Amino acid sequence: MIANKKLATITGVFFIVATVMGILSAGMVGPIIGGAEYLTEMATNANLVFISVISNFIMAGCVTAIAVSIYPILKQVNELKAISYLAARIFEGIILATAGLIWLVLVPLSQEFIDAGMPQNSHFTALGDVLVSLNTAGFTLGAYIVFGFTAVLLNDVLFRYKLVPKFISIWGFIGGALILVLGVLIIFDMATTSIEIAFTIPIALNEMVLAVWLIVKGFNTENLKGQHD
Repeated sequence: MIANKKLATITGVFFIVATVMGILSAGMVGPIIGGAEYLTEMATNANLVFISVISNFIMAGCVTAIAVSIYPILKQVNELKAISYLAARIFEGIILATAGLIWLVLVPLSQEFIDAGMPQNSHFTALGDVLVSLNTAGFTLGAYIVFGFTAVLLNDVLFRYKLVPKFISIWGFIGGALILVLGVLIIFDMATTSIEIAFTIPIALNEMVLAVWLIVKGFNTENLKGQHD
């Protein structure tokens, strides 16, 4: 069995890589797909889109890897919640990876759109709008709703069994709840840019603090059934 400290370090690294890849992916493709001329932008920035897709895949993989690496720890204190967290993060990873694949579909569509003379109100724009809507829905579900749920679930366990300092788990619980609420606001088109930033920052910072803590200190193993430090 891998030692608890080593599992904590691995989990912390996955948290950091997932965050970095997520920011990188969103930062590159966001301005491209978010504008009115996204079909033209996708064609002229195909390389950036491909890099974004790869970054997104790495993020999705790390999201799942976090749950896999932390599962043996959570299982020692609450097996049901450990399984629930693992299943939810796998589901989240699948959603994020699938949503990212839509970017790849948009690239050849955008190239055909340009080759056809960029006709407005055509089947190119209609299909493009549908794909963008699916992409947005996928990321809203995965990166907000499901992610928020997993953050609340994880920090509930961390708090109840005192696996990390209470301020980290309470902070993470609140941050997870905020990101979950943000997902609902986005669904009902009630989220402004300022609201998105305000509701996202707490959990983003919390995960980095948690990651560093796990790498440097690890889990508090006093409440673990099988201690392998």
